Amino acid sequence: MKNTWLVLTSALVIVTSQVFAASAPEPASLQWFRGNTHTHTLNSDGNAAPDTVVSWYREHGYQFVFITDHEIVTDSAPLNAVFGTAGKFLVMPGQEVSQILIDPAHPEKQRHAHINALGVTKVILPMGNAEGGQLLISNTTMAQTYSRNMAEIRAAGGIPQVNHPNFRWSVKPGDLASVDGPYLLEISNGHSMANNLGGSSGNGETALSTEELWDVLLSQGETVWGVGSDDSHDYLHLDDFGSERPGKAWIVVRAAELTATSLLNAVRNGRFYASNGVLLEDYVADRSSIVIVIKQLRTNSRFPDDRRFLTRFIGRNGKVLSEVGGSRAEYTIRGDEGYVRASITDSNGQRAWTQPVFFHPRQ
Repeated sequence: MKNTWLVLTSALVIVTSQVFAASAPEPASLQWFRGNTHTHTLNSDGNAAPDTVVSWYREHGYQFVFITDHEIVTDSAPLNAVFGTAGKFLVMPGQEVSQILIDPAHPEKQRHAHINALGVTKVILPMGNAEGGQLLISNTTMAQTYSRNMAEIRAAGGIPQVNHPNFRWSVKPGDLASVDGPYLLEISNGHSMANNLGGSSGNGETALSTEELWDVLLSQGETVWGVGSDDSHDYLHLDDFGSERPGKAWIVVRAAELTATSLLNAVRNGRFYASNGVLLEDYVADRSSIVIVIKQLRTNSRFPDDRRFLTRFIGRNGKVLSEVGGSRAEYTIRGDEGYVRASITDSNGQRAWTQPVFFHPRQ
């Protein structure tokens, strides 16, 4: 990709009295790195050893992968000794904190508040008491568990990532409304039970899509970065796209170098986009506009890429500000949008999402 990205997501962009204050342009030496932030192995509930898992990602064009087993931090050092290559591939430590809250009002009597701890090197135990092999907690709220677990993750030097909010229809907008950011939110999770698109039960129960949930949080003033991830568990049935196989969703990070410090800093500050199939060639944001150029892919030796693209620029309350067809999309900034993010869809239904650029209303 071209090195012309001016990132505005690393800090709030403030428009006051028609004066646009943005973060400084990043140096031209920054690079793009593709990676997965949600990965399981035999150390928890995956079906392959860590070396098999890491090998798959390295061989399929990824530059980094976080191992996030439940309630265990898989040592990344021996994996990097075998598979890591300076500047080309890196294994990162992490954990999925498997918080479960007892809730008599829920049809299953419990709700899941799972959250990844990216970059931690020590186990962070969920709140609660062990019961039937699970850690369960009652007499608290989802918001309290999220706040506590995020604080523990940050204290350990990690980045919190709210996982699959629609898993077992567990997370409601109010559960995250009072939780301090910044944090990551999975808007595209490859697990077959992620229910990313939300929906109605037919019995009066309706859940937002994960993308709609993201807009609700952003519109309330939260700083939340949208993530695509595999939540991969199955490495034995790679020809079954309905399985929890790898390769379904990812992030592409803009960082100075492929090191743990550089990657974590970039992710923490929202310098990445999420995808489940659409790649960007270029992204430029300045005081007047946002320009996106979508990468054309030659996947068939007989024909050029003839996919068609629709880019939606989205602002406060999920309002579609503009729709642009084609492989290049531009949005002219007014300054009163609250935030602007882009959602790109190709003619096969694959997606990419840029992070929000924030604004305050003009005074």
